[in-house]
Amino acid sequence: MSVSVPRVWVGRAIVALLAAFTVNLSLTVLEIDHDAPLVALLAAATVAVGVLTLEALDAQVHLPWTAPRPDARPNPGEDIRTMMYRHLVEVHETSRDADDAVLWQIADLARRRLRQVHGIRYADDPERVTELLGPLLSDLVSRDRRHRYLPDHRHERYSVAQLGDLVRRIEEL
Repeated sequence: MSVSVPRVWVGRAIVALLAAFTVNLSLTVLEIDHDAPLVALLAAATVAVGVLTLEALDAQVHLPWTAPRPDARPNPGEDIRTMMYRHLVEVHETSRDADDAVLWQIADLARRRLRQVHGIRYADDPERVTELLGPLLSDLVSRDRRHRYLPDHRHERYSVAQLGDLVRRIEEL
């Protein structure tokens, strides 16, 4: 038993004695006939019940709202933007129609990551960007926003493995 536990109970006993003394003194001043030991016992019991009630209310385990899955991969350090892109890739994978939006979002992510990590843009050094990103990503990064959506041209629908390779390549920058 640790030293702090008796100190806690000594403090509570002192509070009970002070409560008993105050009640006995108040009853004596009011000239009410009372049994002093019984009042002291009642005050001690009241303090003990109050302390135990407070301890029981505080003893509940506070569970978090979410719990990590035991088979989940360790956190790769994704920020909110990367998580949004990952969600967009998942939506693309489950959609029935091919949508170019996922490609342009991946291209934006690659452009930002390239700028953050290596400090270059496609216009600065196209050969190095192609070397770092690969031919498909460098082709997507090279296009301007105004020239992305061509009404008569649809890009091919990329497989999950191909999109995963693009995102993996961005993560490896």
